[in-house]
Amino acid sequence: MPIPTPSPSTNPSSPPTAAATAVYLPRDVVNAPEVKAAIARRSAERGDDADMAAWLLNHFFRWAIGSFGNVLPVQSPADYLAAAGPDKPLPEWLAKQLQPRAPVAVNAASAQDKEKSKGNTGNKAESPAAEAAPKTFYYLDPDHLLLVDRERMLVEFLRSRRGTRLEQKLQRITCFMAMALWEQEHQRMQAKRNKGWVPSSGLALKEVLRTPNGVIFEFIGSHAALREEMAYESFHMQHCLGQFANIKKLNGGYGEQYASAAQSGRLRLFTLRSAGNLPHVTISLDVHPDGLRVDQIKGKQNRHPIRKYADDVLQFLRTLPPRGERHSDCEGMGLVFEPEASDAARGEWKFVTDVQSPDFLLSVMSGNFHLIEHFEQPPPALQWLLLRIAPHELARLRQMDVAVAAAARLTLPANQLPPSLQAAPTPAPAAMLEIEGISLSAAVCAPPLEAALP
Repeated sequence: MPIPTPSPSTNPSSPPTAAATAVYLPRDVVNAPEVKAAIARRSAERGDDADMAAWLLNHFFRWAIGSFGNVLPVQSPADYLAAAGPDKPLPEWLAKQLQPRAPVAVNAASAQDKEKSKGNTGNKAESPAAEAAPKTFYYLDPDHLLLVDRERMLVEFLRSRRGTRLEQKLQRITCFMAMALWEQEHQRMQAKRNKGWVPSSGLALKEVLRTPNGVIFEFIGSHAALREEMAYESFHMQHCLGQFANIKKLNGGYGEQYASAAQSGRLRLFTLRSAGNLPHVTISLDVHPDGLRVDQIKGKQNRHPIRKYADDVLQFLRTLPPRGERHSDCEGMGLVFEPEASDAARGEWKFVTDVQSPDFLLSVMSGNFHLIEHFEQPPPALQWLLLRIAPHELARLRQMDVAVAAAARLTLPANQLPPSLQAAPTPAPAAMLEIEGISLSAAVCAPPLEAALP
């Protein structure tokens, strides 16, 4: 039966101050070399770098030997065989240590003196011979599930600190200090979870496409971690995809309908994430018998994704692709499916500045004038439409047609004109100089142009 080894240093929730003063405890683990070999084997299988492997074989090994609680006491050959298994013979050195020890002689006079000092003169004196207390050894399963789990947790935590000051002083971080730091981070994560944040394991994500600004993953509808990944996405993106009514059980609310649709195969969910597993765009596609259709494409707070990620989403739409049809979310971020003139069912996904048909462009822009800022030289027809329908968007124009500018000055109130068309402020009068009481303009006093030239 495992025996606990209580000490302040064995509690991973100890504060950093206590962890910094904790020391590795001595304990006679009979199979310590096997434990170290198992740690080295797992480190090699994970592909740990040299620094991480060295830390594990030093600090984690010493903690496991001295403070890991799930060890078995070995006080007899039978204890060893029960712990190690019958296929592992009892080492000779251990067999000698486990042999009954000879009684240790005790001075009779000294024993009588002790009895008198206790006032127990009526009792018999202590026996002149006493049996030596047997030494206790311990056996530690090198692949104990809890030990392996603690090792994995620490490796993941320390890896996450790459590029920080902690990595630079890794070999000076004891196992106790690492566990205390992990516990602090865990508590911070729990506080965020209570506000709706759920950690991302990445297990419910499948890579679909690598793009200029990250990777587009698909949520795996059949995975048990689907709802956790949705909640993580929703927390960072601040939209309703993973907003569950019950934060702990992750069910109910808006998130329930999206999760159920994904689990049943009626909806496919995708996310564009950059380094650090940060989401930037959430995409959902409806699954129909005739193919996929765009359901939603959202940036943060349900806004249109910013221009930076338009090329990523465009690559996604061309790769998958969903059915070519107009969609407000696509056009709102500048992505359109322009059909071929000869066949409306065929066409190409493209950015709005690459649209060829003037009529189609005007149709798209009539509801998305905010996209005008992406045109280096907007077509005059588009500028006239802008003046007619959304004059407040004229300020987005990089270049304005002369005729449009003149019409704007004639038809719009002065306070509604874009800054580029507003009248320049009247220049202040030239500074006045006074010579013997006579006021003169500074311009009058300026030297002739010819005099100023060399």
